[in-house]
Amino acid sequence: MSKQLFFTSRLDFKSGWGTLTINYINEFEKKDIIVFCNKKNPAFNYKQYEILRKPLDYIKNPFLIFIDYFKIKNILSRYRTYKIYSHFPVEPYCLFLPLISKFFCSNIFYAIGTYSLELDKNYRTKFLFYLAKKKFQNIIFFSSFTKNNIEKKIRFNYTKFKKIINPTIIIKSNKQQKKFEKKTIICVGEIKPRKGYHYLVEVLVRINRYYKKNFNLILIGKSDNDNYQDRLNLIVKKNYQSKNVKFLTNISEEKLKFYYQKSHLFTMLSKKIGNHFEGFGIVYLEALSFGLPILVSKESGAKDLSNISKNIKTFNPKKIDNIAKEIIKITNNTKLMSFNYNFNILKDHNNANKLKLKKFYKTLN
Repeated sequence: MSKQLFFTSRLDFKSGWGTLTINYINEFEKKDIIVFCNKKNPAFNYKQYEILRKPLDYIKNPFLIFIDYFKIKNILSRYRTYKIYSHFPVEPYCLFLPLISKFFCSNIFYAIGTYSLELDKNYRTKFLFYLAKKKFQNIIFFSSFTKNNIEKKIRFNYTKFKKIINPTIIIKSNKQQKKFEKKTIICVGEIKPRKGYHYLVEVLVRINRYYKKNFNLILIGKSDNDNYQDRLNLIVKKNYQSKNVKFLTNISEEKLKFYYQKSHLFTMLSKKIGNHFEGFGIVYLEALSFGLPILVSKESGAKDLSNISKNIKTFNPKKIDNIAKEIIKITNNTKLMSFNYNFNILKDHNNANKLKLKKFYKTLN
């Protein structure tokens, strides 16, 4: 008999890591799943062990890995009679692998983005990550963009199978709603430079001041960078757009759903900065689930969505004028604004990548 062991932070839809893990484990029978996590979620009926610290704690202080190893080893010892496959959808947790690899018949590493590079470049984690890499039999890259950026800097000489499988989401029954009276662009994600919010604010300025339109922009996400927030506020104020730009933080799921439904277009103009980049961006898929047209940065893994639909355009995030004109064009096009049209793009994307994932997981039996 076999078990699939996932190392994750928490099974919930409020974080990218949590959402990803839920989507992956849904491909297996519940009885075959074990979850090592930072915090249990009783809403999910899987065998969960609240045994891990927060992922970044192990990067800041790798000595914690050796402290927590004994607790993990004791639990793994209970499953010695099973063939166990380890899954690391939260990259920092793979630092445990060199110490516990003897318990597993195969190890799957999910190369999502930034933290893969951080583990390799950080002097505190570099050696442990090197040892972990030698144990990866399989790597799932989040996107072609992720694969290209990671493999430019990291060699996986010991890994046999490498696959590009985009993330998927669980599709909920979202209904089309009447839109805001003013055309509204929405972006969802933590407010930091690599998300490209400064480009997006400049796009709004170009649309409203140069092209004489009257669009609104809603930016939803927490901000831990006061300097960057001040920079955004300054661009807004200097260009007289205070009435057209709304920053929202810590809103409820119902409120987030409301803004998705009422808005006209979603975009995130991500920009690669050093080792930091957008591996994909599940928010693009969330936007499609609400029937929103999307516009994608070329410096994001979500550009793989253009393989699904020729009408999903990708842009250099610095090309402010080109993006502004495209947004005006899309929001004036009845077909591109159709709920069903965009929702069907998501279904096609989900079906294609779920099939890839299913085929891969079948090899684990």
